[in-house]
Amino acid sequence: MVEREESVRHGVRAQLREVIAASWVGDRLPSERDLSARWGVARMTLRHAMDDLVVEGLVQRRHGSGTYVAPQPFARFLGLTSFTQDMHERGLVPGSRLLEYREVLADGAMAAQLGVPTGEPLVKFRRLRLGSDEPMAVETVWIPTAFVPGLGPADLEGSLYEVLARRYQIVTASANVTIEPVVPEGRTCELLAIPDGQACLRLRMIDSNARGRVVMLADCIYRGDRYQLSATLAGANFSSLQARRAG
Repeated sequence: MVEREESVRHGVRAQLREVIAASWVGDRLPSERDLSARWGVARMTLRHAMDDLVVEGLVQRRHGSGTYVAPQPFARFLGLTSFTQDMHERGLVPGSRLLEYREVLADGAMAAQLGVPTGEPLVKFRRLRLGSDEPMAVETVWIPTAFVPGLGPADLEGSLYEVLARRYQIVTASANVTIEPVVPEGRTCELLAIPDGQACLRLRMIDSNARGRVVMLADCIYRGDRYQLSATLAGANFSSLQARRAG
């Protein structure tokens, strides 16, 4: 009996997934009463199947309103892809809002990471990155001023990678990336339009050119409800990772 109930519940979940796949984010699903009558299943069975999809994050219940298709996080593949390119590939319109732009002097830690003398002038800027006007990430970038003479706020409306390649012949060939979950401070939550206490993903990147010269540092905070991170491991890298796990 239990096996039969689970089999029916599994079938209902599959039917619900088909309904969700044919819907748009934000669409209201038919009521549980309507669906149970349409599919000839007990309302409690349908309720349990819907509970499973709520836990998976595919749908959201709104008290007194109904059940709606939930937005799904974007899979951010770890690679040298600009935010602008990433948004274009998702069919979204990339945008930026400059929050800060100034010249600072490299302290000891920053100088060591960039491979420049302590006190070296750096361009520092902070941007809110948008996808079709929706806040996606807050990024802070540091670049040695000597690398980008004449770079100004007007140059930062689109892809930084494109500006570096076109104007300064700086092409990023590799990046060292550190990822960690964070709960951002209040101002960042406000910028990202998320509630206080919502988890985000923090990426710290050290970008280098083909000769191994570090060209910039970046500290980016991505909305945890809009991004997943994905990477492909193969060959020596995968073997090394497996060895570290085994150890």
